[in-house]
Amino acid sequence: MARDHLHADDHPQALAVLKTLFAGRADAASAIGYEPSGHGVWVDWDRLERSWLSSTERAAVVVPRGVAAAERHGGWPPRLGRVLADAVGAL
Repeated sequence: MARDHLHADDHPQALAVLKTLFAGRADAASAIGYEPSGHGVWVDWDRLERSWLSSTERAAVVVPRGVAAAERHGGWPPRLGRVLADAVGAL
């Protein structure tokens, strides 16, 4: 099982999405790859994307995965930042 640890200081935006997605059901979410820690969360992206979440929730898991990658590398490339924000905002 490949898991990533998203630290609260390094991945605030990705964690905000995940926290909202799993609000009130963190116990059930631990069985599918979302495990809060004292400093963030352990995430198994592949398990989450194949889980019992609804199809739109599974699609929403892709967003914080991309955000976490961007946060690790200092943000989106300038040519993509605005268009990504607009696309997510439009939905």
